[in-house]
Amino acid sequence: MEYTRDILFQRHRLSQQQIDRWLGENRSVEFIQNKVKQLNAMKYFIAVTDRLRDNLISFICIKGPLLSYRIYNDPTVRFSHDIDLLIKPEQLDSTLNLLFEDNFQFTEGNSWPSEKIKQNLITKTLHHVSLYNKESKFCVEIHWTLMNGLPVSQKELANLISQNLTILNYAGREFTVLNREFELLYLMIHGARHGWARLKWLLDINDYPMEGINLDLLNSFIKQLHAERVTAQTNYFLNKYFGKQLPFHEAVHLPISLINGAQQCIDKIDIESLSIIDIFQDFRYRLNMFSQWSYKWEIFTNLLLSPGDIDDHYFSSEIMYYIYRPYSFIKRRVLHV
Repeated sequence: MEYTRDILFQRHRLSQQQIDRWLGENRSVEFIQNKVKQLNAMKYFIAVTDRLRDNLISFICIKGPLLSYRIYNDPTVRFSHDIDLLIKPEQLDSTLNLLFEDNFQFTEGNSWPSEKIKQNLITKTLHHVSLYNKESKFCVEIHWTLMNGLPVSQKELANLISQNLTILNYAGREFTVLNREFELLYLMIHGARHGWARLKWLLDINDYPMEGINLDLLNSFIKQLHAERVTAQTNYFLNKYFGKQLPFHEAVHLPISLINGAQQCIDKIDIESLSIIDIFQDFRYRLNMFSQWSYKWEIFTNLLLSPGDIDDHYFSSEIMYYIYRPYSFIKRRVLHV
């Protein structure tokens, strides 16, 4: 596939500066309005995070402008569609109420139900909710966990995160972020989970500053999260697109579905619309990301839950949501009713 400026910008969400580097051109000044949008996004990022600080809500910044700052020493080089903030579960309601006060609303398909049974199910299937402010045209994703669907428990993941945080100073403020070793692995898992459908995620890995990275610590994280297949896949695509590989110590057999499935995601023109075949191919792909049976069981059981069904119906027992899901799927996807 030929990666034109338009494809890299619209489909893969690279900034004009990143596209210049990719194509060996110097045209980003022609698209100054995109830079202005990123500068405005920084203004709203500061405003939202200041608001949380003022209300004693602690948060961890994930990706977004601080990742751009970390990689390029400029928070506007990497395009950010939204900002991601990891909040303590006990502060989730307070955070959402604060954003509602500031005219944020849930984006389509997102909600946070009041019923505890629904909340428990939502946290099993999702890791965040998305909110949007129509006036500022700014989107915030509030996470209660960094990611779900891993071959480790959420408790183990939370412990790892708490032990691997650091402070990044920007705009006269201190921001809590993941340390570089854990962030790099998180970026690989995040990109792999989405089949590297946007090449911006692979570019994050390619451009990530490796100077001073503790490789022994990074490799220990890979082992603890059983992410050997993820890192092998990352290296495969880094080599294909950039002629580069990262120094991971362990070679591992990579299921061909992790190569072919990701390549289909990268090459697909429209990644928003999913056919029934796409859904089952994605299920197979995710099933092979990790080899542990506990992980595969979680992926299978989560297939039997739908955030839409949880939001639209109330059952007194969690098991009823699992039972209802196949009926709901056939009704919408097969019968189209």
